[in-house]
Amino acid sequence: MKHFYKHTDLDPAQISFSLGADRNGKTTVSMVYQPAGGEVAMVSAPGVTLWPRVNGDGNFGTMWGPSDITKAKFTLDLNDQPINDVKNEEFEAYMAKLELIDDRLLDFVTEHQLRVLGRKNLSREEVKMLQIRTVRTKYDKVSGALNGHAINLSTSKFAWDGIGGKYARTVTVCDHQGATVPNGQVAPGDVVAATMYANMVYTGVGGDKFGIHWSFQDVSVVCQRASLEQKSEVAAFAGADWTYAKPYVPISSESTYDAAAQFGTESAA
Repeated sequence: MKHFYKHTDLDPAQISFSLGADRNGKTTVSMVYQPAGGEVAMVSAPGVTLWPRVNGDGNFGTMWGPSDITKAKFTLDLNDQPINDVKNEEFEAYMAKLELIDDRLLDFVTEHQLRVLGRKNLSREEVKMLQIRTVRTKYDKVSGALNGHAINLSTSKFAWDGIGGKYARTVTVCDHQGATVPNGQVAPGDVVAATMYANMVYTGVGGDKFGIHWSFQDVSVVCQRASLEQKSEVAAFAGADWTYAKPYVPISSESTYDAAAQFGTESAA
């Protein structure tokens, strides 16, 4: 049974790392929360999700997902977008804590770089260039401008049953007070929080990349997209003075005007 700390209560200084080896002799890095030595697990801050796959078969059959259903994963992204046009300060503090956890791993790997990376004499900054950080920066593909940060979580749809097989599991979806929502859905644009945990410290990705794989167990829909505040005005247009301006008249549902029809009959030539 995992114990999920509130992210505000979790102390990165109490996280410790140690070296080990798997059955093939490959060096592994373990990550535990002291003093009890339990898993590093917490309840995330609420954030906007844009590409959730937490129901059904997860990412199976999607553009980025596997074609083998046994390799399907549930995925959840948490973003620092403003909520109701207000900066999400709790999420910013949460990201800062995750950065501290990544920094502790960075210090450990720097100190043990020969065993973990097969490298030596690298500076801390050089090792950092090999680290896949938990908080990812997002840039506009056209302008290159920074447009936010995201945290990506994933967990396998199928888990080992302990006797040589696998069983399919589901992600529990609940409301903002933790009450389970039967057949609950998580939709793009919802504000959600998750019970997340450090699944493993991975090494050797892409040759010599390393980082923390964060998984999740439950999702709380704090506020559905449809319930978020809608803009009442756009300040950029306020005070505009066009002589031909007229009040907007809503088009009734009985209107015969079809905006698509005028384009549907156009020749493709």
